Amino acid sequence: MTKEQLQAAFRDASTKASDLNAKLNNMVQDDSASVEDIKKAQDDLTDAKTRRDILNSQLKSFEDVEPEPKKPGKKTNILDNKAAELAAKKQGINDFIHSRGAKISDAVASQVTSSEVGVLIPEEIIYDPSAEVNSVVDLSTLVNKTPVTTPSGKYPILQRATDRFNSVKELAENPALAEPTFKEVDWSVDTYRGAIPLSEESIADTQVDLTALVGQSIGEKKVNTYNALIAPVLQAFTAKSTTSDTLADQVKHILNVDLDTAYARVIIASQSFYNAVDTLKDKNGRYLLQESTASLAQASGKTLLGVPVYVIGDELFGNAGDQKAFIGDTKRGVLFPNRQEITLAWEDSKIYGRYLGAAFRFGVKQADDKAGYFITNTATPASGSGE
Repeated sequence: MTKEQLQAAFRDASTKASDLNAKLNNMVQDDSASVEDIKKAQDDLTDAKTRRDILNSQLKSFEDVEPEPKKPGKKTNILDNKAAELAAKKQGINDFIHSRGAKISDAVASQVTSSEVGVLIPEEIIYDPSAEVNSVVDLSTLVNKTPVTTPSGKYPILQRATDRFNSVKELAENPALAEPTFKEVDWSVDTYRGAIPLSEESIADTQVDLTALVGQSIGEKKVNTYNALIAPVLQAFTAKSTTSDTLADQVKHILNVDLDTAYARVIIASQSFYNAVDTLKDKNGRYLLQESTASLAQASGKTLLGVPVYVIGDELFGNAGDQKAFIGDTKRGVLFPNRQEITLAWEDSKIYGRYLGAAFRFGVKQADDKAGYFITNTATPASGSGE
């Protein structure tokens, strides 16, 4: 199959899995539905998800995986093996949930993190294209996420060189160059954790795939946590004020003059700031905000003056109605030391139920303070009014 055919088949499989999941949810809540019908619907959903996962693995490996040479009399399929391994992990976590931590299959045994029985959720299980909430931008994907093995440390940032090489005569001694200068950023990680309550009744009675439900909920909460910690770091960059009547010119000045040409550029805008730039036009009456066609994977789908635009809720940068934005290089500007991924662990509860705990450890720190600016835009003052 070609890549385009794989993409079409994956979309069809994702739609089918979503429809079957909705059908199964309705059947579980319908007292007239028989056990046999529910079991058949659950088997159909499992088959649909398995096909979707296989297609997803084939898409991811379309360009990267080189097929192994076939041996005479033996057929091998790397993609099927990878899909089967992922399905086994998903089933293992689902069994772990349903058994309240008592059943740990071989597929997830290596992921037990402590004597308290915690299981690491594989990233490929949390990421489910059919269930992803695309309206929420994950700011952690835009910053410098660095794996760390200690709870704190120093991270060196190489300052831009200002000197240059000099011409010398043949066989002359090399002139000395200035030593590179580093800015050390102190960082530390904190632990963020919580628990999702699951009643004994829901564990015993629910026929749907709890892995998908719990994974989606934890994934959404993780994004909310990341965004809440990254937003204040972006707000701490050098402040600039703009007004709506000259907003386009002022943004151009920041991009063209204020930011060093070595920095990459993105715009992370509050909804109200985005609304302010959505109607900006050039002298020929053409909108400055354009649909992005450079990359189908572009999360925002919009560019302003050629720069990708990502939209977040007003409250992350202040209050409802605030027109605020970060303009600059988030990779150079923000350090994200990542210590530990999400884990699940059953905990004792005084209620008739259990808590499915989740925890992850990370930190967020400003790295290069010259990598961007934080903009606050205000409406144009009325004619005749003071500033």
